[in-house]
Amino acid sequence: MDRHENTTCKSHPGTQSAGPSKPVHSNNKDMESEIHGIQLRYKLSPVTMKALCSVSQAPDRREVLYKSCLASEFRSFPLKQAEKSLFREINDHTAIPYTIKEVIAQPWHKVFLLVQIDLLRTGWPRKIAAPARKDLYHERGRIYALLDRTLRCLIDIMGIRRNGSGINVVLDVLRSVKSGVWEGADQELLMIDGIGAVKMEKLSRSGIRSIHQLAGLDFCSIERLMSRNPPYGHNLLQKLAGFPKLSCQFDSIKRHLPAGKFSHDDGQPVGEHPLLWICRIVLAYDNPQVPLWNKVNPWVTLVLVGEDGRLVWFWRGSVNKLTEHKELIVGLELGQGEKVGIRLACEEIVGTMVHSFHQIS
Repeated sequence: MDRHENTTCKSHPGTQSAGPSKPVHSNNKDMESEIHGIQLRYKLSPVTMKALCSVSQAPDRREVLYKSCLASEFRSFPLKQAEKSLFREINDHTAIPYTIKEVIAQPWHKVFLLVQIDLLRTGWPRKIAAPARKDLYHERGRIYALLDRTLRCLIDIMGIRRNGSGINVVLDVLRSVKSGVWEGADQELLMIDGIGAVKMEKLSRSGIRSIHQLAGLDFCSIERLMSRNPPYGHNLLQKLAGFPKLSCQFDSIKRHLPAGKFSHDDGQPVGEHPLLWICRIVLAYDNPQVPLWNKVNPWVTLVLVGEDGRLVWFWRGSVNKLTEHKELIVGLELGQGEKVGIRLACEEIVGTMVHSFHQIS
């Protein structure tokens, strides 16, 4: 995805923002041209593009991760003999959610299992010699950089297919991979330096399972729960003050009819023109200062999805754009009474998502 500011509406989420959903391409050549443009943007092979384009209309996390790991570029990370015991152990004897039923031997097996064991946050099993572990750790950075490209490419592919529910799933996987924990797994506290599994469990027993909940405590309570001395609580609260607290307000203002068209008595527009609603979306953050996490002002994504899962609207931008609120006045193609799903989240930080539904009327 491009990192520059672009306020022009686009047909796919590869840039700052995307306009309302349009009919799926009737001309296969147009679709092929856009796919080729995406391929050039991300510098991926035709084999990789074929795998990514084969993702279904309603993918789950497993399919998204699996198809992304099929990228031919991962063949430069073959499964070495010294690594086989490690990855068999990961597949057969850890709590990863998605196991492999075949013999562990392919490069995609290595990537698929490596990502999952990292997201589990339990550490690598000891079934690997120190030199091989060191080599794998050095490969890890390049593996994750390539996975980032394939996932972002898949988001763009979902965009030109107008697949809003698919975009949400891919963004979910991307956010999890970048954060190092699965979205929704109640492990986001592990993103805080100094909090491991033991302290997370201790906080969980006290009803603290999210960073926002922890940030809502006073420093004395934090020090008591964490068995730490001052100024630990004060310093931690200062850091947590930068964790993004996003908000999104949505209002449908009025229905718009093309010039010269009139409504029937039942309120439906004449002709084949889709129903267009003028809507107001206000994006903001509730932090006292611009959110800052891991020394970076994060990027956020807004995805609007229709009842049938189609992409209605997409916007992407820096959280800096939300200072003094970000107001979007947009025209959305939605049916009378249709319920639109709205999802705003930081692109690379779990635990930041705000999700709501709004019925058009």
